[in-house]
Amino acid sequence: MIEVKNLETGLTFTDYVQGILPNISTWMICTKPSMEELKAIQNTYKIPWEDLEDSLDVDERPRLELEPGNDPPFIKLVLRVPSGEQFKKSDLFQSRQTTLPATIFISGNHLITIQHQVIEAKRVRKPIGSRRKRSKPTILVLLDWLESVVKSYELSVDIIDQELASLEQVIFKSVKSKSIEQVFTLSREATYLDAALRGNVRAFYQLQKAPEFKELPELLDDLEDLSIDLQQQADLLRIYRDLIESSLDAYASVISNNQNDLIKVLTSISLIVMVPTLLASLYGMNVDLPLVRGDSDPYAFWIVIFLSIVLIVPIWYILHKIELI
Repeated sequence: MIEVKNLETGLTFTDYVQGILPNISTWMICTKPSMEELKAIQNTYKIPWEDLEDSLDVDERPRLELEPGNDPPFIKLVLRVPSGEQFKKSDLFQSRQTTLPATIFISGNHLITIQHQVIEAKRVRKPIGSRRKRSKPTILVLLDWLESVVKSYELSVDIIDQELASLEQVIFKSVKSKSIEQVFTLSREATYLDAALRGNVRAFYQLQKAPEFKELPELLDDLEDLSIDLQQQADLLRIYRDLIESSLDAYASVISNNQNDLIKVLTSISLIVMVPTLLASLYGMNVDLPLVRGDSDPYAFWIVIFLSIVLIVPIWYILHKIELI
């Protein structure tokens, strides 16, 4: 799907032919574009086909490419953004792709973003474009888009924080393998997010050296602020990764302690049950035994029960005193 926004008038067109004007700043938003739509972009903006085709590769890594020799010259920025599917689930991340690439091309007055999905983000502050009306509109939109990427990572890190907090409550009460599977899943997703964040941070710092921002020093501060925000999310995610690893160690200790406690309880119960079992076995024999005068004694059953209780009570007291039960 393609949408074209006229940055001069603010109008949006779904027909890219109608929306694109050579001398008017435009923003083309491509979400899950088809091959035909990519070919139309190539014919309109003269962007090499291999660059457009690479934008559909889910394994693309964050980077900045300057193509001054192309006619017309363009800038290619690849970032990875959190997969939106994970935000629709109440449990742990279950999507096959934790992050997906999003590619943005800057060609003269035109901006082209190619992404696999709409970027899910926390509430974005007042758009930079509305704060600096006199600046180059293409760069303003780029900064707003970069801010949405930063906010999407803030949302992802918040989800990891919430999941980690809930798992910590479960870990110390559980002896089931499902809990450790959830912790490993959370650890895997945090690792993928951390790798994507580190790549994005490098791309942000490379973008600060681009000629477009050197010509607009008033917007360079905004880009530096976004770079700092993204770096803060990367640092915060590393802290959560350390906490997850600590949780795995704690989980192993808790499982071991819970199993030991369970074995102690079962052993204590076996010891208590062994006494009446032994008496029942002895007095179940068809012979004369002390206190019982054969089958003719009507109180034989109650005598055995009474002896069992007399022996069980001190054993239970001793086990309870040493905290075995």
